[in-house]
Amino acid sequence: MKHTLRYALLAVFALLLTACGFHLRGLGASIKPLPFSTVYLDAGGKGLESDLRTVLMRQPKLAVLEQAKGAQAVLSVVSENQSKDILTINTGGRINEYQLTYTATVRLVLNGVPVEPDMTATVRRSMNYSDNQVLGKQQEEDLLWADARRDAAEQIVRRLAYLKVPAAGPAGAQSVKPDAVPQP
Repeated sequence: MKHTLRYALLAVFALLLTACGFHLRGLGASIKPLPFSTVYLDAGGKGLESDLRTVLMRQPKLAVLEQAKGAQAVLSVVSENQSKDILTINTGGRINEYQLTYTATVRLVLNGVPVEPDMTATVRRSMNYSDNQVLGKQQEEDLLWADARRDAAEQIVRRLAYLKVPAAGPAGAQSVKPDAVPQP
């Protein structure tokens, strides 16, 4: 009798969770569609390119084109930056923990109109450090950088889904490439 009551309560609890729309993050939720159906990714060989392409290709009803001609949107990776800062130091003056910060900035041109301002995704990870495990910590750091790039790509695509579509095109010819940065 006691087990039957437990199973009945467990079944009711599970039914209530599913009835309220509960789902694990990333599973079962409907993906908000992007405000364009074709996109060209101009990453210039940066490290974010493959992760961004993967996340974009997961989007339903979105075609990732190989050339900018015919694309409704052009997504350009303007910059990406990695920094490794000391987070904590022990009483002996040795490093205990690092903070890894990955920042990526992208620019979107939608139907020939640049969407302002540029989007910046910043991802931070902390990494414990020990002088005794240098090789293992280097592999861990590489994995954390890869995870940060993946997370930044997902953040960017989520933000793209909530963009407001510009109403009218610009008055003159516009370039789909990011502005050139003058070299000193």
